[in-house]
Amino acid sequence: MQTVLIIAIFVVMVVLMYTKKLSAMFALPVMAFLIALVAGIPLMDRVLEDGTTEAGILNLMFVNGPQRLASSIFMVIYGAILSQIVRQSGIAETVIRKVSELAGDRPLVLGIAFFLVLSVLFVSLGGLGSVMMIGTIVLPIMTSAGLSPLAAGCILLFALSTGGIFNIANWGLYISALGLTVEEIRSFAYFLGAIFVIIGIAFVVIETKRGGKLFRKVKTSNWAVSSSSNREEVKNVPWYVLITPVIPVVLVLAFNIDINTAFVVAILYGFLTTLHKGALNDLTKCVTQGISDSAGAIFLMVGIGQLLLVVMDARVTAFIGPQLSAIMPTHPITYILFFTILAPLALYRGPFNVWGLGLGIGAVMLTTGRLPAMAIMAALMSTGQLQGICDPTNTHNVWTAAATQVDVNDILKKTLPYVWAGAFIGLAVAGFMYL
Repeated sequence: MQTVLIIAIFVVMVVLMYTKKLSAMFALPVMAFLIALVAGIPLMDRVLEDGTTEAGILNLMFVNGPQRLASSIFMVIYGAILSQIVRQSGIAETVIRKVSELAGDRPLVLGIAFFLVLSVLFVSLGGLGSVMMIGTIVLPIMTSAGLSPLAAGCILLFALSTGGIFNIANWGLYISALGLTVEEIRSFAYFLGAIFVIIGIAFVVIETKRGGKLFRKVKTSNWAVSSSSNREEVKNVPWYVLITPVIPVVLVLAFNIDINTAFVVAILYGFLTTLHKGALNDLTKCVTQGISDSAGAIFLMVGIGQLLLVVMDARVTAFIGPQLSAIMPTHPITYILFFTILAPLALYRGPFNVWGLGLGIGAVMLTTGRLPAMAIMAALMSTGQLQGICDPTNTHNVWTAAATQVDVNDILKKTLPYVWAGAFIGLAVAGFMYL
C-alpha cells in the first residue's frame, strides 16, 4: 500500500506541475512531506535501541533539507549579482554587438560550435555555478545571432548533459553503488556520448534551419535580442572590463579556485574597473536586484533539498526497490522497451533519477541477480539524460529558463522528444552489449 501511495504522490504532483496548476516551489516540499508520511517516518527524531538517532520529518525537511543545497544557493546569489554588473556596466551589450557583427546571419554555425565547445568544457565543469558562468556569456551571444531564447537555453543544457556523460566525477555514483570500474563505465559512456553529440547537432540544425519543425519547412523569424547598436547612445567599454564575465571561468579551470570565491573576485574586479561617481550605490543596486532575481530559484532549491533527503532515506527506498526489481527484464528486447517506456520516471526526482531513488533502486536490482551491473548502469545513465536536460526541477534548468525568459516547462516540451530518442538508442546499444 505504501508503494502504491508513493507512486500516486509522484504522479499527482508531476501532473500538477506539468499543467501549471501548482508551482514546483510548493509541489516539491508537499511531495517530500507526503512521501515521508506514507513511508512511516515520524514527525520528530527518534532514538533507537542501539542509541543512534533516526531523523524525523521535521528534521529532514526544515533543518537538514534547506541546508542540502546551501552552496548552490550562494552560487545563485553571487552569479545573479555578477549578471547585474555585466548588464549595467554595458559589458553584455558590447559583447553582443561585436559578436553580432562577426556572426552575421550564421546561427547554425554558431549554434553547433557552441554546443561542441561547451560539451568539452562541461567534461570537467559541473554544478549550477558553472552553468551560470558559461550561460551569462553564451546565451546573449546565441540570441544575438538569431537563435530563439528557448533554443539557446536548450543548447546550453544539451552541452551540459553531453559533457557530463564523460565527467569522471559523475561516474563515482555508479562505482560506489554498483561496484563498477572506471574502464567499464567508460566503455559505455563513449557510445552514449557519441549518440548525444549527434542528437545535439540534430537539435541545432532543426531549430535553426527548420524553425523547430522536422517534417515541414517554416519561415524562421529573427529572435535577436536588442543590442546597443540599435540605440543612439552606445557605451564604449574598455577591453579590460570586457573580461569580467570570464574571470570566474579562468579562476576555476586554470587555478582550481572555488566557484563562489571566483564569483566574488569577478564582482570586485567589475566594480573596481568601472569606478565612477556613485559606483558604490550602483553596486548596492546590483546586489539587491541580484538577490531579488534569484529569490524564486533559491526557494525552489530549498524544496529540492528537502525532497532529495526524503527520497534518499532508506525508509522510503525500502518500499520502492523490492517491488520494482521483481519486474526487471532479462532479454535485450524487453530491456530496451521496459526502460524506454519508463524513461520519464527519471524526471521530477522520480525513481529512475540517480540523484534520488535511482541508485537505491539500482542497488536492489543488482542484489536480485536479474540484471548485470553494466546493464543497470547503462539504463540509469541513458534515462538519466532526460533528467539532466529536461527536468524542470533542476536548478540549472530553472536558472536557464529565467536567464532566457522562458517557462521551465517549455524547455521540457522542446527537448523531451530529442532526449527520449537518444535514450532509446543508448538502451538499444546496452541491451545487445550486456544481455
